[in-house]
Amino acid sequence: DFKKAQNSHALMSLDDDGNVRGVMLMFEQKVRRTNKMHLYCPRGPVCDRNDTAALSELLGEAEKLAKEIGAYKLTLDPDITEADETWLSFFKKLGARIGDNARDNAILQPFAVYRIDVDKSDDELMASYHSKARYSVRASIKSGATCRLGTREDIPAFRALLAETARRDGFTARGDDYFYDMYDALGDDAVKLFMVEYEGEPIAASVLVRCGKKTWHMYAGSNDEHKETMPNFLMQWEMMRWSRDNGAPLYDMRGIAGEGNKLSPIEGLVRFKKRFGGELVSFVGRIDIVYDRMADIYVNSAKSAAALLRRLTGRK
Repeated sequence: DFKKAQNSHALMSLDDDGNVRGVMLMFEQKVRRTNKMHLYCPRGPVCDRNDTAALSELLGEAEKLAKEIGAYKLTLDPDITEADETWLSFFKKLGARIGDNARDNAILQPFAVYRIDVDKSDDELMASYHSKARYSVRASIKSGATCRLGTREDIPAFRALLAETARRDGFTARGDDYFYDMYDALGDDAVKLFMVEYEGEPIAASVLVRCGKKTWHMYAGSNDEHKETMPNFLMQWEMMRWSRDNGAPLYDMRGIAGEGNKLSPIEGLVRFKKRFGGELVSFVGRIDIVYDRMADIYVNSAKSAAALLRRLTGRK
């Protein structure tokens, strides 16, 4: 429902007893300036790491679907690291292209994220932070800043803070409708809005998404007022504690690169996230399974020509 504006397809693999053993969600992606289309499966397929039978069934059905709708390839960026030999060897046997991250990287999820095990007491969690983060969290609490769970009615205030951050840092912010759609489709149980306030005024806010035993810090914004209260440190602290207390011990701080170049980490962003003592997880990145080689050659040639034209004309 949240992504209803995009054409999507879902597949499910069942075992002999009818239990779900694997799933994958795919979106249709049209290639600009061509009549070609491919399927994109973000962070999928999802199944047990060693269940190659489920993986085979899902990918087999994906190929049938691709041929039915005229998709020339399937692009995946699964939640596997560069060290996951089981899946990598499986995809290599299929003849898949692995790690072609420099091409079409705008459609992909972050290549590297910070993840934190928050299944700790408050004292243990605080001790796992670097000294700068410990100091900043404690100072923020003492400053009088407070952090609370927001509601749907707080979305405009959150969006205003996000828009201010976008202008300041030079990225594109999602519109109001995006967050209303997210909240309404996924529900209050999955989408949590955290609001940091000082003297009754919102100064920072963030969207946290929960699925199963994981949470993802998705979007955040703050203004330049009362920066001395260090609201972003307080907000991270409270989101991690909430995740732990609500059965989600794995907290994902998401990516460390910028919008303009998803391959180049932003120094300040890396420094901020490192202070919370997490683990840097590098994913394998892009995996392409091509069904129509001629279409693939045509699309790649068209993109190369378009890139050359942009360089010659100075266009972006």
